[in-house]
Amino acid sequence: MQDQGTSNWYEANNLISNSINHDTNGAKFKDWRLPTKRELNLMYVVYSGGNAANLNGNIYWSSTERGNDDAWGQNFGNNGSEYSNSEGYSTSVRAVRAF
Repeated sequence: MQDQGTSNWYEANNLISNSINHDTNGAKFKDWRLPTKRELNLMYVVYSGGNAANLNGNIYWSSTERGNDDAWGQNFGNNGSEYSNSEGYSTSVRAVRAF
């Protein structure tokens, strides 16, 4: 229930797979991944409704790519605006569990 840190899109999975970047309960699991664009938007809806699990007004990566060098992100501090960004750009990473 915490951000895993900040990185570019390519290195986000390294942050996610490192147990030190999760809280005590989260470190017990190995099935973490980046959320899809849709899942990230659902997280924003919960965040904007005041029920967020320690989410911040940061820009977060999704796993959804757009083109060869871009991926979708969402700005939780700017009315939830979604946009594509260069995969080399550093921004916040928040993992979700596979199900």
